[in-house]
Amino acid sequence: MSSLAIHLDLLQTTGIAAIVVFLGLAIKKRVKFFRTYCIPAPVISGLLVSFLLMFLKLGGIVDIEWTLTLKEFFMDIFFTCVGFGASSKLLKSGGKICAGITFTVVALITLQDIVGVGLAIPLGLHPLHGLGIGSVAMSGGVGTAGAFGPIFEKYGAEGATVISVAAATFGMILGSLVGGPVAKALIKRHNLTPDPKEVAVTNDNKIVPLNTPSMLRSACTIIIIAAAGTGISALMKLIPMIKMPYFVGCLFAGVIARNIMEPMKIPFNTDEFDTISSVSLDLFLALTLMSLDLTKLVDAAGPMLIILAAEALLMGLWAYFVTYRVCGKNYNGAVMAAGHCGMGLGAGPNAVANEQSVIAEYGPANLAWILFPALSVVVDDIWNPILISVVSNFLK
Repeated sequence: MSSLAIHLDLLQTTGIAAIVVFLGLAIKKRVKFFRTYCIPAPVISGLLVSFLLMFLKLGGIVDIEWTLTLKEFFMDIFFTCVGFGASSKLLKSGGKICAGITFTVVALITLQDIVGVGLAIPLGLHPLHGLGIGSVAMSGGVGTAGAFGPIFEKYGAEGATVISVAAATFGMILGSLVGGPVAKALIKRHNLTPDPKEVAVTNDNKIVPLNTPSMLRSACTIIIIAAAGTGISALMKLIPMIKMPYFVGCLFAGVIARNIMEPMKIPFNTDEFDTISSVSLDLFLALTLMSLDLTKLVDAAGPMLIILAAEALLMGLWAYFVTYRVCGKNYNGAVMAAGHCGMGLGAGPNAVANEQSVIAEYGPANLAWILFPALSVVVDDIWNPILISVVSNFLK
């Protein structure tokens, strides 16, 4: 008996995505494991929905066809906001440490792809699957995995979205597990202590009054910047032998806009921009994860776990021997090493959570706390898509 085919239109699909976000928030609130390892709420519930739909499809009960038009829109808005975070003031505040952070993030991303592709081939996977489990999933996280997966599938890597997103989800857990032990080992080996002049920088949740005209101005500003990014995307299409994803143009537009608006003192509200970024990311993740066809993951699960183990080992060794050294060889450097484990295997929130855990145990590290998560995310989200685009064009 054939399964019942159900087609959901754009509003129905997006409405279910909103329900998935609410469900994820409720589960995360009640399950400490997900809070400890900083798993985004839409990842939790989105995977649950995709597993449920997998069983319904395999059982011949129902097969759902989604209308995912808004998935691309939310992704483009999110990456525009990420680019807008690349303030020149941020780079100036860290001096030489900024160069160290940039080097260690860029070099790790490159090595992750070498390891991923190098292991995928002997394990019988398409090289693009190795790339998807490499920097796409590890440094890029679920968002980048959801963005590049469909591109890899068009290049012939069947099931690339499912494999990349699954690897990114496991990576978030690994990033939280690896970071603390690396920092602890560095602190004990080198007898590191916080600078006594430093005081703790709190991260208390502040309440920002809602201002409708200001929020409208922020939303329209982001949409205009994203629209301007389409011109950059069109120009990048002229680059021979390289196919950049559409959202990279939006990201660069965000970078350019921030560094024009800031020196010209054009007002903008970073809290509202961050809110728009978070809403866009959550809905994008919900749409991506709930629509995954997990039946495509079965054959690749074993090789994927082997590559994940290799990536986790690479991350731990790199943070211990490289990140710590190029980021100051001091207590702040050790905290940044923990943050890099979270960022390099998971996402920005994992980096923040790792650093917060170390700081709570050993004392404040203000430079690491303020600088590393913000700068590493910006460097990652600029370099990683460029490298992935170049490499994937040679592997397809």
